[in-house]
Amino acid sequence: MKTEGESRTLVYGKREIPYRLYRAKRKRLRIVVSPELEVDIYAPNSASEEHLLHAIQKKAPWIARTLDKQKSYHPLPTPKNYVSGETFVYLGRQYRLKIERGSNDAVKLRGPFLWVWVDDEKDVEHIRKAVNLWYRKRAHEIFNRYSKRCYEIASRHGVPEPLLFIREMRKRWGSCSSAGRITLNVNLVKVPVHCIEYVIFHELCHMKHHNHSKAFYSLLTRCLPDWRKRKETLDKFKIS
Repeated sequence: MKTEGESRTLVYGKREIPYRLYRAKRKRLRIVVSPELEVDIYAPNSASEEHLLHAIQKKAPWIARTLDKQKSYHPLPTPKNYVSGETFVYLGRQYRLKIERGSNDAVKLRGPFLWVWVDDEKDVEHIRKAVNLWYRKRAHEIFNRYSKRCYEIASRHGVPEPLLFIREMRKRWGSCSSAGRITLNVNLVKVPVHCIEYVIFHELCHMKHHNHSKAFYSLLTRCLPDWRKRKETLDKFKIS
């Protein structure tokens, strides 16, 4: 049975880098820095603590550089002004915001526009809340639908059924806890459906392998053979 790993911190100059250490029957040290900005280190059972710490510290510059490179794929989003003409993205497509006076706080997609009806067209905070609520509702609808479809495939490979949660996250598209809880970023609803499927499958595979080992990627490939192409597309989108 796969262990959960030990949480540790690597100190590199003024920087503290959290990582998880896994002891296993292996010959060499292996360090994996994931796109989710997680550091997993796999060490031989036979390695002494002193030798292990020295080896990890020696790799600290590489770990820091790799984390910085991964972060470059997650640029900070441009703040929205919530005014007519501004661009919003839904399922990978761009829509222009159209704001009109109305009493029902409705938000709807019509052609190339995202229409919003509010009492006060200049009340930016009210418009922001209406748009965010619309995104959240669409996210729950779409994520639940595709999670069921993806799980039908993953379950054939021994993946246990997860609990699904949706919330806003600053750095990740999704996460999976050891307690069997998958969390999806509400902003994932802005990327194409095939990218949403990739994130769901990625987290489903973590239900069985809580790491980024060869076994994890082997399972992901069996569930979703073209996951690399989907990830390339996803990396072009901001987490916003």
